[in-house]
Amino acid sequence: MSKSQLPNLQTFRLNSYSPAILKRTGVGWLIEYYALHPQMQEFVRKQIKLNRIRNRFTRLSDFKAFANGMICTINAKLAGGWSPFFQEENVRLYTPLGVVMQEYVNEKKRELRTNTMRSYESFCRLFGQWCDKNVPQIYASLFNKVLAIRYLDYFYNERKVGARAWNNQLKMGRALFAWAVQKCYVKENPFENIKTKREPPKKRILIPHETRERIAQYLLENNPPFFTVCKLVFTSLIRPKEIRAIQLKHISIEGKYIVIPADNAKNHHERHATITADIIRELKEVGIEKFPPDFYLFSSDLLPGKKQCGHARFTQDWEKLRNKMNLPQEMQLYSLRDTGINNLLKAGIDPLTVMQHADHHDLSMTTRYANHADPELTRKIFENAPEF
Repeated sequence: MSKSQLPNLQTFRLNSYSPAILKRTGVGWLIEYYALHPQMQEFVRKQIKLNRIRNRFTRLSDFKAFANGMICTINAKLAGGWSPFFQEENVRLYTPLGVVMQEYVNEKKRELRTNTMRSYESFCRLFGQWCDKNVPQIYASLFNKVLAIRYLDYFYNERKVGARAWNNQLKMGRALFAWAVQKCYVKENPFENIKTKREPPKKRILIPHETRERIAQYLLENNPPFFTVCKLVFTSLIRPKEIRAIQLKHISIEGKYIVIPADNAKNHHERHATITADIIRELKEVGIEKFPPDFYLFSSDLLPGKKQCGHARFTQDWEKLRNKMNLPQEMQLYSLRDTGINNLLKAGIDPLTVMQHADHHDLSMTTRYANHADPELTRKIFENAPEF
């Protein structure tokens, strides 16, 4: 058999070898077969000489029976994905990286929520585009640390992203290749030992009481439904993404809470978020009892409806408010949640209770909010400070 170029990926697993046979040549007995070299993508002849083994048998028939046993073993190994070029390695190590990423995305789609999948799909799209341009059709097992660093350098320097976005790419790369190691597509994770970049502090500041009063007045006059959203963020400590997913069946007026199902919660833990009398009154004014229980609390017009509002709607409403009121860029919608947590801690509520109310993993996450600079509190302290 002459050397032959592999025609396409679909025939890779089916035609990666030709079966072993017993042959007698001018130099003696041997077993011969052809196997696809995974890097050269060509069929290469392999031979096992049997002259010494033949000398152990008196009868030719006994030798042939023994040799046929060897042939059956070799063919079974070849059919199972064994490669003679890399002992004890599986054919999965020669799967193209693009195929591995597609299988990764397909599996994650069955496990993760749609919102979470956006990050995985975005990473695989950007990473796949870079690989198609720089290392097309590379096997996943051949993608090494040097290439991982090249990709991250490209992402940081050419796309002009910050440290946080770069770290997210590193995290997603680690996750992809950790999965690939588990599935035997690669032996090592090329992103594993790359250090993260130091991230700047999040650009969010607390919102003082006087500013919150101005915000309340503006929203009452211009956008009352969004005022309810802001209260849910500030007092109930419900994250904006979680608020979008609230359905009327999750609301208990009598119990004074909203259920955040595990599927909707950031930390995948179901919790009951307490709602204040103000929020209950506003929900009653909307007449939520008149709508089907599977309606979302905030639809396209921020009123109950069949479809939840778009993922950018709250951000757009907040930016409009901030521009109208000339608030600093660091005052974000999420700042209301930061401020709410900070106020609870400063009011003397024990950190464990605040941790549970805020749906944090541990106390260190909660107490971090106590470190937010609070100019209002500092001013009040120094109004009564003793003179020098």
